[in-house]
Amino acid sequence: MRLAAPPPPIRVQPQQRHAGLLQALSLALSIVQAPAYAQALAGIDFDLPDAAPAPEDRTRLEAAAPLYFASALERAGLLPTAELVAGLFASGAINQPLGPAERLLHDFWRRRRERLSAGEREAVYARVVEDPQFEPMMRVLCEAISAQAGPMPPGASGLREQVVLATHAQSMASFLAQRVDPMAVMAAREIVGDINAALAFMRDRRLQAAFSVGDLWRLVELAGSQAGIPTGSPLRHVERGRSGQTVLLWLAAHPGGSALALDPSSPQDIGVMVAAQRWLASVPAGSTRPPLYPQSALPLVA
Repeated sequence: MRLAAPPPPIRVQPQQRHAGLLQALSLALSIVQAPAYAQALAGIDFDLPDAAPAPEDRTRLEAAAPLYFASALERAGLLPTAELVAGLFASGAINQPLGPAERLLHDFWRRRRERLSAGEREAVYARVVEDPQFEPMMRVLCEAISAQAGPMPPGASGLREQVVLATHAQSMASFLAQRVDPMAVMAAREIVGDINAALAFMRDRRLQAAFSVGDLWRLVELAGSQAGIPTGSPLRHVERGRSGQTVLLWLAAHPGGSALALDPSSPQDIGVMVAAQRWLASVPAGSTRPPLYPQSALPLVA
C-alpha cells in the first residue's frame, strides 16, 4: 500500500459552510498525521494485547476514532460519490469550466489505483467499527458517559456511575485494541487523507452547479441515487461520525480503570458528554446499518 501525502488540513472559519464537518475532519487529520502515528507505522510488527490495553496502545485506540468518522462518511456516500464525479470529469461528461477544482479532480482521478477500493475500505470498517459487537458496546458507553451529566442525588458520591463508566470504557478499549491492527492504522491515515482530498472539490460551487445543485450533500444524494448508492440521510451519518469520533478519542485517553469521572463544569468534559448524547440521538433504538452501495453505472450530469 502506497501512502501519498494528503492535502493540507482545511482551515475552518466560523462562518464557513459545513464547519462542523470540516472541524471533525481537521481533528481526524491531526490524529493520523501526528508523530506518534508515524512511529506506530514504523513499528508495524507489534503484538496485539490479550487483556486491557496498556498506555502504549493509545495510538491504536486513537486510530479507531478517525476510522469511525470515515465509516460514517462512507455511509453518507461521500467517497463513493467523489469517485463517481471524478470519473465523470475524466470521461469528459462534465463540460462546464470548474476553475481550480479541475486540477483537484484530475489529481483525485489519477490516484484512483493507489487508493483503497470500496471493498477494501469496507473490510477495514467491518473489522474495527462495524463488527456486530461494536454498536451495543458504543451505546452503553455513551449512556454511561451521558449519565454523568445528570444531577447527583443529595449525599450521593457518583461512585457507582464512575465504576460503570470505567467498566464500559475498559471493555470497549479492549475490544478495539484487538481489532485495530497495523493495516487498520495505515488505512485510517490513507482514508482520512482521501476524504480531505474529496471534500476539496466536492464543496466547490461550480462543480455543484454542474449537477444543478447548490449543496455538498444534495450533490451526494443526487449522484448516489443515480448510481444506486444508498446514502439515507447524509447529515445524520455526519453527526453520528463526528460525535462518535469525539467519544472514541476520549476513550483513547481514558481506556478504563477502577473508576472514571467526568466533570460537568469542565468545558472539555462537557464536550464529551454532549457528543455521547448526540451519538445516542443519531442512532434510533434497534437500528441496523444497511449494506454498502452496490456496483452500478455512473450517474448522468445535469
